[in-house]
Amino acid sequence: MKLRLVLKTVTKNNKEVVLKFNIAPSKHLGFINFVNLALNQGNPITLSFEKISKEGEREASKVAGTFKLEGKGDKALNEMEQEIKDTSSAKEKQKRK
Repeated sequence: MKLRLVLKTVTKNNKEVVLKFNIAPSKHLGFINFVNLALNQGNPITLSFEKISKEGEREASKVAGTFKLEGKGDKALNEMEQEIKDTSSAKEKQKRK
């Protein structure tokens, strides 16, 4: 299973712009746990960026924002969570063989 973060916005000419980021399988459970935490507690999420140079120096970007997640339905989130668990358990079984 693939997991992807999809960001959408609309230009002033009313054209949709979409940006998609794949989430590595090793990060699936952590991402789902983060989303569940934000949904269950109703706290806002802060989005910010960090510039990292080749030398490893970090600099916070001047762009930041805050948003709140809203669930379309608990059923959809639970299904995605179950699929991730099934995939991880299948991988563990493969490793054992």
